[in-house]
Amino acid sequence: MSNSRRTPSNNEEAILLSEVDGLCPICNKTLIYKKQGRWHKRWEAAHIYPLNPTSEEIELLKNETRLSEDVNDISNFIALCRNCHKEFDHPRTVEEYRNLLNLKKKIIARSKAREKYHDYQIEDEIRHIIFKLSVEFKDSDIIPLSMEALNLDEKSDGSLETFTKHKIRNEIREYYIYIKQQFQLLDKQTKSDSFDLIASQVNTFYKALKKNVKSQEEIYEQMTEWLSKKTQNSSKYVCGIIISFFIQNCEVF
Repeated sequence: MSNSRRTPSNNEEAILLSEVDGLCPICNKTLIYKKQGRWHKRWEAAHIYPLNPTSEEIELLKNETRLSEDVNDISNFIALCRNCHKEFDHPRTVEEYRNLLNLKKKIIARSKAREKYHDYQIEDEIRHIIFKLSVEFKDSDIIPLSMEALNLDEKSDGSLETFTKHKIRNEIREYYIYIKQQFQLLDKQTKSDSFDLIASQVNTFYKALKKNVKSQEEIYEQMTEWLSKKTQNSSKYVCGIIISFFIQNCEVF
């Protein structure tokens, strides 16, 4: 019995377009374009696992993971430009199927993490540290942390990409002592325990993420984005440095 094609609702289309940031995930072509003052679609909601697989496709994908038994579930859709959709479907290959499936898995994990952003708060004082790094920090403020003191190598696993690990290691070495000093000054000025509270909040969100996200790469990215969003879209680069600080300080990983 063949399945009937379901057209995603307007809200689902908005979700699918947002998931890929408005770009075809295969060729990076923009999925919406403007012509003669009007906006037009150049994309389609592609089934990752085929709607009505041929006998060859059933055999080809028989041992592959599926995100839903319902081929018309939104988890089995991904936004592709029309050309890439056609090429993905004809002929279908295991490699391309796995690539889109893994991309959709990351999208779903990111969406679940973002749903938690609202529920996990962080003290407004963290913006003071972000300001210090963004505006006042100078090269002369660098007090390198010795390599022997680094915790990253002991805590990282194979899911943390080499480039990201290198980036975090450098940020810890160059910024850790400065950030720690700024937190100490902040606590002294405000006569409070802001650092302890912020560290606890970072650790709580990390533990919540870890329940559903196993990759340290994804956790690092989500924690950086969370901190940026909770501080009114402050620099993700600077927020990444602060998350690196908390990796060294043992609240993360």
